[in-house]
Amino acid sequence: MGFIERFRTLCGGSRALAWLLTVTAGSALPLWIVGLAARLTGHVGDGPGLWLGVPSDITLLTSRPWTLLTYMLVHTNPLHLLFNLLWLYWFGRMLADVASDRQMLWIFVGSGVAGGVLYSVSSAFGGYTGAYLAGDSAAVLGVMAATALLMPSRRIGLFLIGEVKLKWVALACILLTLLGSGGGVAPQAAHIGGALAGGVWALVRKGYIRLPQTRTRRNRGRKVNAKATIRAINRSISDSERLDQLLDKIRVSGYESLSAREKAELNHISSHIED
Repeated sequence: MGFIERFRTLCGGSRALAWLLTVTAGSALPLWIVGLAARLTGHVGDGPGLWLGVPSDITLLTSRPWTLLTYMLVHTNPLHLLFNLLWLYWFGRMLADVASDRQMLWIFVGSGVAGGVLYSVSSAFGGYTGAYLAGDSAAVLGVMAATALLMPSRRIGLFLIGEVKLKWVALACILLTLLGSGGGVAPQAAHIGGALAGGVWALVRKGYIRLPQTRTRRNRGRKVNAKATIRAINRSISDSERLDQLLDKIRVSGYESLSAREKAELNHISSHIED
């Protein structure tokens, strides 16, 4: 049994959560070593954050689109990494009870991308230039928001506090993250974007937000033929039942109320029955 399979049992049976935690933690040390080497050799501007972090310049982002994914692997310090790992593990285990591995990955990656885009866009309007976004806080907040909205009344035990509803714990964690972002508009926007993305996913999942329905591949481009449907229904009715329908119409509205087709149908059925 491989490491991921063994670690999976500690992650509530979620292979996706095990991979997310492993990749996030495993990439930190090599990137720190590269960053340290860049500083020691006087190449501070060539550190991993420059090429892997989301740039505040939205024009530069268009030439480095990969940073919307890679920035989630770059953590500026061990404390930043530790809190993100702990919160991802804690809320991810609870999310694994109600979401599949694929859904968890979509929430994590989608929230991270949403946070990165909002960071770069808000930087353009707020004059927040010459910086970059690093860390998977936006993605973790997306997982956190989705979990809290899917299970708001779930009670969890906190040391020295007792049982608290999950929605209040998640709200406190989100507020702590926002307060710890240094107060910059762009970092705040990234965190809010991640939380909103996860929250919207949960609201769609619960049916509070309905997305436009798309036709399946089998039925795509196929139009409903109302006349053909009516003919099919009529064919499923026996002659005696159809005759009763026509006679009822005559009794209520008179013979002249029948259309030419109904008159021909009446004559056909009548002759068929008489034969």
